[in-house]
Amino acid sequence: MEITEVSSIAFLWAFIAGLASFLSPCVLPLLPGYLSFVSGVGVEQLGTNARKVALASTAFVIGFVVFFSLQGAAAGLAGSQLGSFLTFFTGNGSEGKRFLEILAGIFLIVFGIFALGIFHPAWFEKERRLRLLRKPASLIGVLLAGMVFSVGIGPCTGPLLGSIYMLAINTQNPGAGASLLFVYAFGMGLPFVLSGFLFAKMIGAFSVVKRHFAVIKIVSGSLLIIFGLLLATGQIEVMTEWMQRWVPAINV
Repeated sequence: MEITEVSSIAFLWAFIAGLASFLSPCVLPLLPGYLSFVSGVGVEQLGTNARKVALASTAFVIGFVVFFSLQGAAAGLAGSQLGSFLTFFTGNGSEGKRFLEILAGIFLIVFGIFALGIFHPAWFEKERRLRLLRKPASLIGVLLAGMVFSVGIGPCTGPLLGSIYMLAINTQNPGAGASLLFVYAFGMGLPFVLSGFLFAKMIGAFSVVKRHFAVIKIVSGSLLIIFGLLLATGQIEVMTEWMQRWVPAINV
Protein backbone atom coordinates (compact mmCIF):
# COMPACT_ATOMS: atom_id res chain seq x y z
CA MET A 1 0.00 0.00 0.00
CA GLU A 2 1.38 3.37 -0.96
CA ILE A 3 2.36 5.64 1.92
CA THR A 4 0.10 8.68 2.06
CA GLU A 5 0.86 11.77 4.08
CA VAL A 6 -2.18 13.19 5.82
CA SER A 7 -1.76 16.70 7.14
CA SER A 8 -2.13 17.44 10.82
CA ILE A 9 -4.91 19.90 10.05
CA ALA A 10 -7.02 17.10 8.53
CA PHE A 11 -6.68 15.02 11.69
CA LEU A 12 -7.37 18.05 13.86
CA TRP A 13 -10.52 18.81 11.89
CA ALA A 14 -11.60 15.16 12.11
CA PHE A 15 -11.36 15.30 15.91
CA ILE A 16 -13.17 18.67 16.11
CA ALA A 17 -15.90 17.38 13.78
CA GLY A 18 -16.35 14.30 15.97
CA LEU A 19 -16.60 16.41 19.11
CA ALA A 20 -19.04 18.81 17.43
CA SER A 21 -21.13 15.81 16.31
CA PHE A 22 -21.40 14.68 19.93
CA LEU A 23 -22.47 18.19 20.93
CA SER A 24 -25.13 18.30 18.21
CA PRO A 25 -28.86 18.43 19.07
CA CYS A 26 -29.23 14.83 17.86
CA VAL A 27 -26.77 13.36 20.34
CA LEU A 28 -26.16 15.45 23.45
CA PRO A 29 -29.80 15.89 24.57
CA LEU A 30 -30.34 12.14 24.12
CA LEU A 31 -27.18 11.13 26.02
CA PRO A 32 -28.99 9.84 29.15
CA GLY A 33 -31.22 7.71 26.94
CA TYR A 34 -28.25 6.27 25.03
CA LEU A 35 -26.37 5.43 28.25
CA SER A 36 -29.46 3.91 29.83
CA PHE A 37 -30.17 1.82 26.73
CA VAL A 38 -26.69 0.30 26.39
CA SER A 39 -26.11 -0.24 30.12
CA GLY A 40 -29.57 -1.39 31.18
CA VAL A 41 -29.43 1.12 34.05
CA GLY A 42 -32.37 3.43 34.60
CA VAL A 43 -31.80 7.09 33.75
CA GLU A 44 -32.26 8.10 37.39
CA GLN A 45 -29.52 5.62 38.48
CA LEU A 46 -26.88 6.54 35.88
CA GLY A 47 -24.91 8.62 38.36
CA THR A 48 -24.85 5.91 41.03
CA ASN A 49 -23.87 2.87 38.94
CA ALA A 50 -20.76 4.29 37.30
CA ARG A 51 -18.87 1.02 36.76
CA LYS A 52 -21.62 -0.68 34.76
CA VAL A 53 -22.42 2.46 32.76
CA ALA A 54 -18.73 3.12 32.02
CA LEU A 55 -18.12 -0.45 30.83
CA ALA A 56 -21.18 -0.38 28.57
CA SER A 57 -20.41 3.08 27.16
CA THR A 58 -16.83 1.98 26.36
CA ALA A 59 -18.08 -1.10 24.49
CA PHE A 60 -20.64 1.06 22.66
CA VAL A 61 -17.93 3.50 21.57
CA ILE A 62 -15.63 0.69 20.43
CA GLY A 63 -18.47 -0.58 18.26
CA PHE A 64 -18.98 2.67 16.38
CA VAL A 65 -15.25 3.47 16.23
CA VAL A 66 -14.59 0.15 14.47
CA PHE A 67 -17.49 0.64 12.06
CA PHE A 68 -16.58 4.25 11.25
CA SER A 69 -12.97 3.15 10.62
CA LEU A 70 -14.17 0.49 8.18
CA GLN A 71 -16.24 3.13 6.39
CA GLY A 72 -13.16 5.35 6.21
CA ALA A 73 -11.14 2.54 4.66
CA ALA A 74 -13.89 2.04 2.08
CA ALA A 75 -13.91 5.79 1.32
CA GLY A 76 -10.12 5.79 0.89
CA LEU A 77 -10.34 2.78 -1.43
CA ALA A 78 -13.06 4.50 -3.45
CA GLY A 79 -10.85 7.58 -3.70
CA SER A 80 -7.95 5.41 -4.89
CA GLN A 81 -10.08 3.92 -7.66
CA LEU A 82 -11.38 7.35 -8.63
CA GLY A 83 -7.84 8.72 -8.63
CA SER A 84 -6.69 5.90 -10.93
CA PHE A 85 -9.56 6.64 -13.29
CA LEU A 86 -8.75 10.35 -13.37
CA THR A 87 -5.07 9.61 -13.97
CA PHE A 88 -6.00 7.35 -16.89
CA PHE A 89 -8.45 9.94 -18.22
CA THR A 90 -6.13 12.97 -17.92
CA GLY A 91 -2.82 11.18 -18.37
CA ASN A 92 -1.45 13.15 -15.42
CA GLY A 93 -1.60 11.96 -11.81
CA SER A 94 -1.09 15.43 -10.34
CA GLU A 95 -3.98 16.84 -12.37
CA GLY A 96 -6.24 14.05 -11.14
CA LYS A 97 -5.22 14.71 -7.54
CA ARG A 98 -5.85 18.43 -7.97
CA PHE A 99 -9.30 17.72 -9.40
CA LEU A 100 -10.15 15.64 -6.34
CA GLU A 101 -8.94 18.42 -4.03
CA ILE A 102 -11.14 20.98 -5.81
CA LEU A 103 -14.13 18.61 -5.70
CA ALA A 104 -13.57 17.90 -2.00
CA GLY A 105 -13.22 21.63 -1.28
CA ILE A 106 -16.51 22.41 -3.04
CA PHE A 107 -18.29 19.71 -1.05
CA LEU A 108 -16.84 21.06 2.21
CA ILE A 109 -18.10 24.55 1.39
CA VAL A 110 -21.58 23.15 0.64
CA PHE A 111 -21.51 21.14 3.88
CA GLY A 112 -20.48 24.28 5.75
CA ILE A 113 -23.45 26.19 4.32
CA PHE A 114 -25.73 23.36 5.43
CA ALA A 115 -24.14 23.38 8.90
CA LEU A 116 -24.78 27.11 9.24
CA GLY A 117 -28.46 26.46 8.62
CA ILE A 118 -28.64 28.74 5.57
CA PHE A 119 -30.36 25.88 3.75
CA HIS A 120 -32.27 23.07 5.43
CA PRO A 121 -32.48 20.06 3.11
CA ALA A 122 -34.81 17.70 4.98
CA TRP A 123 -33.21 14.60 3.48
CA PHE A 124 -29.78 15.73 4.72
CA GLU A 125 -30.62 16.53 8.31
CA LYS A 126 -33.16 13.81 9.01
CA GLU A 127 -32.17 11.41 11.75
CA ARG A 128 -32.76 7.74 11.18
CA ARG A 129 -33.74 6.13 14.44
CA LEU A 130 -33.12 2.44 14.16
CA ARG A 131 -35.39 0.87 16.73
CA LEU A 132 -34.14 -2.34 18.33
CA LEU A 133 -36.60 -4.76 19.86
CA ARG A 134 -34.83 -4.92 23.20
CA LYS A 135 -31.81 -3.62 25.05
CA PRO A 136 -28.46 -5.35 24.44
CA ALA A 137 -28.14 -8.39 26.70
CA SER A 138 -24.32 -8.60 26.57
CA LEU A 139 -21.24 -6.56 25.70
CA ILE A 140 -21.33 -8.11 22.22
CA GLY A 141 -24.83 -6.73 21.87
CA VAL A 142 -23.59 -3.32 23.01
CA LEU A 143 -20.80 -3.44 20.40
CA LEU A 144 -23.37 -4.19 17.71
CA ALA A 145 -25.57 -1.37 19.01
CA GLY A 146 -22.59 0.98 18.55
CA MET A 147 -22.26 -0.12 14.94
CA VAL A 148 -25.97 0.48 14.36
CA PHE A 149 -25.59 3.91 15.97
CA SER A 150 -22.84 4.84 13.49
CA VAL A 151 -25.26 4.15 10.64
CA GLY A 152 -28.32 5.81 12.15
CA ILE A 153 -26.61 8.99 13.30
CA GLY A 154 -25.07 9.75 9.89
CA PRO A 155 -27.93 11.79 8.37
CA CYS A 156 -28.22 13.93 11.51
CA THR A 157 -24.52 14.86 11.59
CA GLY A 158 -24.40 14.99 7.79
CA PRO A 159 -22.33 18.15 7.15
CA LEU A 160 -19.64 17.23 9.70
CA LEU A 161 -19.44 13.54 8.90
CA GLY A 162 -19.72 14.23 5.17
CA SER A 163 -16.67 16.49 5.34
CA ILE A 164 -14.58 13.68 6.84
CA TYR A 165 -15.77 11.24 4.19
CA MET A 166 -14.67 13.68 1.50
CA LEU A 167 -11.25 14.08 3.13
CA ALA A 168 -10.97 10.29 3.35
CA ILE A 169 -11.80 9.97 -0.36
CA ASN A 170 -9.27 12.68 -1.15
CA THR A 171 -6.46 10.68 0.54
CA GLN A 172 -6.93 7.94 -2.09
CA ASN A 173 -5.68 5.47 0.52
CA PRO A 174 -7.68 2.99 2.67
CA GLY A 175 -5.33 3.29 5.64
CA ALA A 176 -5.43 7.08 5.62
CA GLY A 177 -9.21 7.09 5.20
CA ALA A 178 -9.62 4.66 8.10
CA SER A 179 -7.35 6.84 10.26
CA LEU A 180 -9.40 9.98 9.58
CA LEU A 181 -12.70 8.27 10.43
CA PHE A 182 -11.06 6.69 13.49
CA VAL A 183 -10.08 10.14 14.77
CA TYR A 184 -13.58 11.46 13.99
CA ALA A 185 -15.17 8.59 15.92
CA PHE A 186 -12.69 9.06 18.77
CA GLY A 187 -13.67 12.72 19.01
CA MET A 188 -17.32 11.70 19.26
CA GLY A 189 -16.69 8.74 21.53
CA LEU A 190 -14.42 10.31 24.13
CA PRO A 191 -17.23 12.36 25.74
CA PHE A 192 -19.42 9.23 25.71
CA VAL A 193 -16.86 7.30 27.75
CA LEU A 194 -16.20 10.22 30.11
CA SER A 195 -19.95 10.55 30.63
CA GLY A 196 -20.12 6.89 31.56
CA PHE A 197 -17.45 7.32 34.22
CA LEU A 198 -18.48 10.77 35.45
CA PHE A 199 -22.14 11.12 34.52
CA ALA A 200 -23.18 13.28 37.48
CA LYS A 201 -20.36 15.78 36.90
CA MET A 202 -20.52 15.82 33.10
CA ILE A 203 -24.27 16.34 32.85
CA GLY A 204 -23.95 19.74 34.51
CA ALA A 205 -21.34 20.88 32.00
CA PHE A 206 -23.43 19.58 29.10
CA SER A 207 -26.42 21.60 30.25
CA VAL A 208 -24.33 24.72 29.66
CA VAL A 209 -23.37 23.49 26.18
CA LYS A 210 -27.03 22.97 25.27
CA ARG A 211 -27.64 26.69 25.67
CA HIS A 212 -24.98 27.41 23.05
CA PHE A 213 -25.99 25.07 20.24
CA ALA A 214 -26.36 28.05 17.88
CA VAL A 215 -22.78 29.19 18.52
CA ILE A 216 -21.45 25.67 17.95
CA LYS A 217 -23.34 25.49 14.66
CA ILE A 218 -21.93 28.82 13.46
CA VAL A 219 -18.34 27.98 14.44
CA SER A 220 -18.36 24.49 12.90
CA GLY A 221 -20.04 25.72 9.71
CA SER A 222 -17.61 28.61 9.33
CA LEU A 223 -14.60 26.34 9.84
CA LEU A 224 -15.95 23.96 7.21
CA ILE A 225 -16.29 26.77 4.67
CA ILE A 226 -12.80 28.12 5.40
CA PHE A 227 -11.28 24.63 5.17
CA GLY A 228 -13.13 24.00 1.91
CA LEU A 229 -11.93 27.28 0.40
CA LEU A 230 -8.32 26.52 1.33
CA LEU A 231 -8.55 23.04 -0.16
CA ALA A 232 -10.29 24.14 -3.35
CA THR A 233 -7.82 26.99 -3.99
CA GLY A 234 -4.76 24.89 -3.24
CA GLN A 235 -3.85 26.99 -0.22
CA ILE A 236 -4.30 24.25 2.36
CA GLU A 237 -0.51 23.76 2.37
CA VAL A 238 -0.10 27.23 3.89
CA MET A 239 -2.08 26.31 6.98
CA THR A 240 -0.53 22.84 7.05
CA GLU A 241 2.99 24.29 7.09
CA TRP A 242 1.99 26.63 9.90
CA MET A 243 0.51 23.77 11.92
CA GLN A 244 3.51 21.50 11.30
CA ARG A 245 5.59 23.86 13.39
CA TRP A 246 3.52 22.57 16.31
CA VAL A 247 2.39 19.10 15.22
CA PRO A 248 4.16 17.14 12.45
CA ALA A 249 2.31 15.54 9.56
CA ILE A 250 1.34 11.90 10.04
CA ASN A 251 2.28 9.16 7.59
CA VAL A 252 -0.33 6.45 7.19
